[in-house]
Amino acid sequence: MSTPIVSDIESDIYYQKEYSNLYLTSGDGEIFEYTYAEGDLFVKFRAIKRLIENVAGVQVEEELYDLETPYGYGGPVSNSSDEAFLQKAFASYKQHCKNQNIVCEFIRFHPFNAMASRGELFDMHFAERQVVIVDLQNSDEERRKLYSKTTRNIVKRTIKRLSVDIDVNTADDFMSVYYQTMEKNAADDFFFFKKNYFTDLMKLDGVSLIGTRLEDELAAIGYFMCGKEIAHYHLSANNPNLSKENGNYLLLDSAFDLAKSKGCKYMMLGGGRTSSPDDNLFKFKSKFSSTHMPFYISGLDFMPEKRAHLNSLWVSQNKDKPSPKLFQLYRA
Repeated sequence: MSTPIVSDIESDIYYQKEYSNLYLTSGDGEIFEYTYAEGDLFVKFRAIKRLIENVAGVQVEEELYDLETPYGYGGPVSNSSDEAFLQKAFASYKQHCKNQNIVCEFIRFHPFNAMASRGELFDMHFAERQVVIVDLQNSDEERRKLYSKTTRNIVKRTIKRLSVDIDVNTADDFMSVYYQTMEKNAADDFFFFKKNYFTDLMKLDGVSLIGTRLEDELAAIGYFMCGKEIAHYHLSANNPNLSKENGNYLLLDSAFDLAKSKGCKYMMLGGGRTSSPDDNLFKFKSKFSSTHMPFYISGLDFMPEKRAHLNSLWVSQNKDKPSPKLFQLYRA
């Protein structure tokens, strides 16, 4: 498959305010936006702004903030590739953020965002891992031919044994197996979302909760998000008591069918739990497609001396721990 491209990245669900609002809990943070324009040219910035209250238990006396992409993908969007214009836009943005006492910004770039290739505009920028892309423009038969041979056989078998529920209408079904999956994978506390997160997620346009079942028991279940051109594999869970049924294989195959029926060109499956090419989750997703794209993370320093101070404060409070190589180490 040639390099995947889309015509309207802003239509993607990760760029919708309603999605970003899911991560504003208990009054923690706000949506921060800034647009730089000259004539018809623009660069649009959006992130979650949060107060930096303490570092490793030490209260921060100054009123300082930082910015971060909501969980998933984002990054600034522009309709220009002109170097001089982009440099002016970023210089203006940096000064604006500094005036707002914003220390820095951490960005998880959407792989389809053309700005992800403009590393020279950022103070930190690198391809953190690869993500898997499924081409939905192929016929169903052509798409399945691109699965690994074992995967094709598993899907054929699960179609005969399992049923598929499209638009499961209660988050309770998902939560009943999701928390078990997170505990099994020793996931970070961040991923143990509260019930209101799942119910609010289901209210967003384009979000579907799909389940596979053996008789009346869930085998696998997952949230999938469909935008104008791109669909996303968001969160999923597998019933450990039915792991041999391989319900997750049929779950993805069914999600591809649904996304295609809604007009999506591609589905992003994401990457692994780590950046390793041998990561088991990444290898599982790659069974459905050999097309990969780089996932970039980036950082912008608005007050570099403040970020350095905050990071050093974390180190001083964690002398018995190795220091992770994190742009916003003070948030660790």
